[in-house]
Amino acid sequence: MASRTFQLEIQGLLVASYRETVLHFASPDTNDNDTVAAGESLCSAFDSAARTQFLATLPAAYSLTRLTARRVSLKPSATTCKFYGISAQVGTRATDGAGQQTCPSVFLVPTMGTKSGGRIFWPTIPQADLVQNSPSAGWQTVVNTFIATLVAGITAASMTWTLVVYSRKLNTTANITSHSFSPVVGFIGKRRKPVGAV
Repeated sequence: MASRTFQLEIQGLLVASYRETVLHFASPDTNDNDTVAAGESLCSAFDSAARTQFLATLPAAYSLTRLTARRVSLKPSATTCKFYGISAQVGTRATDGAGQQTCPSVFLVPTMGTKSGGRIFWPTIPQADLVQNSPSAGWQTVVNTFIATLVAGITAASMTWTLVVYSRKLNTTANITSHSFSPVVGFIGKRRKPVGAV
């Protein structure tokens, strides 16, 4: 068994606009020779322990369509996916999302001595949860619950996964000590649909 870092892409649609949120997880229980089993474990763990909490932060206009996992701390890696039907898994907080191409972000604070932190770009925020262009206290509470679940660890197939900060440049992983919210909702170019995305 080895401790490896995997990337989880949470892919969905806001009405008809593509959205992707990327998270990184580490597990000490992975087998370097079987990235398929580890990827399936991560997708399954997120689906069973965190999917409902994630959708509780999003409006009904958002539909979760796919989870994709692959190892990033040691290459190569197989890629595994879990698919959902269109509109089978939708947000449960309010109805309409904020304007297209805008989103709140959450900054992940790593352990001391880490050169850079992480950031989660949320797919959207319910319109009712914007107060003078800032995320409401109620929305922040449900996001706090979701992030706390991931930091505490999610488990499937005897593998426990914890949310971490991963640096592609340095190929390093750091544990998360806390997080903070962006003060306002802004524009992000990362929302463009990549070639080949469903």
